[in-house]
Amino acid sequence: MSDDGHKGNRRFTFKGRHVLLAAAVLLVGAIVLYIVIHRGDIERRLAALRAAGYPTTFAELAEYTKLPEGAENAAELYTRAFAAFVAPVDEVNVPLLGQAQWPDRGATLLEPMAKAVSECLASNQQCLLRLREAAALADCRYGWDFWPGIPEAHVQTMRRCGQLLSLGAVHHMQRGDTDAATVCIKEGLRLSDSMRREPALIGYLIRIALINTALGGLERSLSLGAFTDSQLNEIDAALVRTGGTLDFTMVLATERCFMIETCRDPSLLGPAGQTAPVRLPPGMRGTWMTDILDLMEDHIAASRLPPRERLKRFRQADDRVQQLSVLHVMIKMMAPGMSRVAEHDVRVRARLDLARTALALERYRLAAGRAPVQLPELVPQYLERVPLDPFDEQPIRYRRTDPGYLLYSVDADGQDHGGRERDDTRKDEPYDLCFTVPR
Repeated sequence: MSDDGHKGNRRFTFKGRHVLLAAAVLLVGAIVLYIVIHRGDIERRLAALRAAGYPTTFAELAEYTKLPEGAENAAELYTRAFAAFVAPVDEVNVPLLGQAQWPDRGATLLEPMAKAVSECLASNQQCLLRLREAAALADCRYGWDFWPGIPEAHVQTMRRCGQLLSLGAVHHMQRGDTDAATVCIKEGLRLSDSMRREPALIGYLIRIALINTALGGLERSLSLGAFTDSQLNEIDAALVRTGGTLDFTMVLATERCFMIETCRDPSLLGPAGQTAPVRLPPGMRGTWMTDILDLMEDHIAASRLPPRERLKRFRQADDRVQQLSVLHVMIKMMAPGMSRVAEHDVRVRARLDLARTALALERYRLAAGRAPVQLPELVPQYLERVPLDPFDEQPIRYRRTDPGYLLYSVDADGQDHGGRERDDTRKDEPYDLCFTVPR
């Protein structure tokens, strides 16, 4: 009995091993089949992107963002300008580049601040000269490596150069030199334009920051004095050019290329220069690549929608990413809060519209001796149409403040707070996106 029982047990164990082996084979086969099917689908999708002219590798991205044949590149002049930048000696009395706060709009700079700003500009004559030379060229491509990307030192100095030009605009306007103030504002916008061929979101966010700096200088300049009609036209043309080169869809297409390359080589997610291989679980590369292609296809489609619907779609996509399981960790790491970037894009376009409307108001005031009662009075002589607020699709708000005026957008929350500015509120209170000229 014991021998038969022992043999029976052996036969049961033998059959159990076969079952386990068969299960393992089936599992491996299923994984292999999943990978093969996924890989074929991914390759077809990548081929379709390439056929449509979109980059899917860093080599293709280099072609996608290159300058037109024979174009003169402003990058060397801008780089020399960045190298020539000199930090202010009297940081305590210099706004933007130092520790000082701007006075209220319309108030002139007090003597210590005016002196410190003047000295800062004087010490940066070489930097300003190079910025002017670079601004005269239409095209720019810095040629930084796609990975790790834009050097942090260049980012910081580029922003300081934008702030220097904004300081220059206010300084010259206070002294009554409207020609020099006009040049500074235009060159600040040209500096932002120099980033338009730099791929990926970080370059776009830097560009938005530079535009906002230039618009801040314009707003304060308008509060200190009056430009001529010709100068207002020049600045308006610069705003139109800058707005016309903002292409969020193109930026998303280049960002998708970065994500695809990172999925091919996940070590790119690590510190710059890391070359150690990263081992992925079977099938994960295909899952992550599919996540990238699905999400960015949705984002690019959303970027072509009207602003309100666009922001809604981006927020919905963010919510979907957050709800994914840990198996989708790469897309959760690489695409957090994309809706905030979309908000920045819409917000800077709203600010450009507010600034253009302010220029039209100034031209009207030069001709009529007063500000208009309502914005439609600017159409069609000074504006093609009254701009719509992209956040609620209503005409932008306007209020005369005698002798000045206030223009504003309701901003991302879509609520009208009566032209309340961010600086006038606590951090937990809502605000509007304002362009104020108290003069």
